Parts: sequence; C-alpha cells; structure tokens
Amino acid sequence: MRWNIGPFGVKDLFTLVNLLGGVAAIHFVLVGQLQVAGFALMVGYIFGDSLDGMVARATKTSNQFGSELDTATDHFVQAIVPGIVVYAVYARGGHTTAGIVLLAVIVTCATVRQALFTVAKLGDPLMYCGLPRTVSGYASMTFVLSRFFFRGEIGFLLGDLLIPAFALMNLLPIPYMTHRGARRMQWYVRMVITGFIFTPPAAFILARPYTFDVLFFWLCGYAATAWIPLRAEERRAFFTRYRAWAAEVSRP
Repeated sequence: MRWNIGPFGVKDLFTLVNLLGGVAAIHFVLVGQLQVAGFALMVGYIFGDSLDGMVARATKTSNQFGSELDTATDHFVQAIVPGIVVYAVYARGGHTTAGIVLLAVIVTCATVRQALFTVAKLGDPLMYCGLPRTVSGYASMTFVLSRFFFRGEIGFLLGDLLIPAFALMNLLPIPYMTHRGARRMQWYVRMVITGFIFTPPAAFILARPYTFDVLFFWLCGYAATAWIPLRAEERRAFFTRYRAWAAEVSRP
C-alpha cells in the first residue's frame, strides 16, 4: 500500500489535525469561549501530535518534510496558541499589559529554543535539555484555565511568576527525562505516567470544569520533578554533551 504522495504522507494528516486544533482554538478565543479553546488544543494534541510519530514509524514514511511540518506545527500549537489563550484570560481580567508581556515571554523563549536546537541537536538518548515546549506552553495555558489554581487577583499574581518561569526553563540546561529514553523508566515513573494518561479523561467525563486543574497538576509536577529519576552518571553525561552542544551552537 502506498502511504505517501510526493513528500506528503499519511503521517502528515495527523500533524494537520494538530495544526487545525490550534486554528480552532484561536477561533474560540476570538469568540470568547476560552475553555473550549483549551479543549480544542488538547483534542489536536491527542488525535494529532501524539499519533503522528507512531504513524510515521508504522508506515515507514518519515522524511525531512514531515519533520519540518511537525516542528512548525508544534511551535504554533505549543507556544503561540497557548500564549494567545494566556493573553486573552489576562485581558478579560483587566490585566492587558501583563497579558501582552506574558505572551511575549512565552513566544520569545519558545522561538529561541527552536532556533537553538535547529542549529545543532543535543543528541541525548535519555533526556530533554530544558523544559520541553509542550510542557511549558500547555502548563501556562492550563493554569489560567483552571478553576482551583487560578482564582481572583492572587491567580493573576501567581501567573505573573509561574508563566515566565515555565518559559525561561525552556532555555536552561536542566535535564528532563524523556519517555523515549535509552533505558527503562523506574516503576514509580511508570505509575506517574499512568496517572497522567488516565486522570485527565476521567476528569473530563466526571468533573469537566476541573479538567485543566488536573492537567496543570501533572504538567507542573513534571516541570518540578522530572529531573529526579535521572542517575548521577546520567546527569554528568548530559552536561558533557551540553557543553559540546553549546560550543557548536556558538560557533561562527
């Protein structure tokens, strides 16, 4: 069976699902349905971004075009659209200037991260370098859409601290364990991942208004603790690779 037409393969259909989830999210922001915008973005991630790599491997249709399309789409849906949602929440709450600043910080840090890792790949078999853009963007969005964590003026003040922290962690040399690592994860890490997979859908069915609270809890937990399962020798190896990568990126 033929799985591609020219550079465009069946895997890219899933990438486009992810892209269109972001487009739908912007539409819902513009009509003032911010919670629905968040759900649209999550639908695009679940039925698009989480599947395109698997489909590419299953159909053996990975290519440079698909990689670039996926990268551009991820930047749109993981940085630009969450930043727009954050801005809309702040503007609606009378904090327009803070919303503009937070949007700028989210997009700027994510864009710098993309440029850095386009210049040179770190190539670590076990870790991400810095907080992944998926986590920083979605954590920022789910925080401002949450019911429990984002309340009143204290919610805006907390967001003023948390959201720039998430964005800046994109650029810091913090080793975060990846699910595609070279070794098997510890049992407790697998239990946490199981919780992350099953509790958001359960919240959506049983307590829909708190779905973003559950998502924020897991994403914030990843940002705070996902470096812990790494062994001492793995961290040392990471920083050795990081220094070589930083030198390569800085080369004229």
